[in-house]
Amino acid sequence: MQAFAVQPVFTTTQAIWFAVLLTLGVAVQLAFSPRRRAIMGGLTFAMASAVVATPAVAGITLVRGAYRLGYLEEGRGFLEANLRSVVWMSGAIMLGQLVVRFVPPFSLLTRSLRDAGRDVWKARVGRWMGRAR
Repeated sequence: MQAFAVQPVFTTTQAIWFAVLLTLGVAVQLAFSPRRRAIMGGLTFAMASAVVATPAVAGITLVRGAYRLGYLEEGRGFLEANLRSVVWMSGAIMLGQLVVRFVPPFSLLTRSLRDAGRDVWKARVGRWMGRAR
């Protein structure tokens, strides 16, 4: 029986794609969330958006890619390598989201981003219902 764990293979291309996707995601958030950006401030909003997006982007680009390459180098088939790397990716994303939500430096940014979003939606629904601000 072959072991489930394998030595991951990290490449520079994975790191470049991670940086590109994270930067693109934060840029889209900055461009299309002017009210939350105004409430939090530009730099704080960008950092909070990056912190929230990092577990998913890192799980997909870094963890899944590294384990997929590790399984392929071990001699596993393409489909098996992809399916096994999905397990590692899912675990990494879940663990990263737990860290972002509950570890103090990150949880403060996450909480302020969530509060800003709630304030924006509260004002928006109030306008829709005809209430004054």
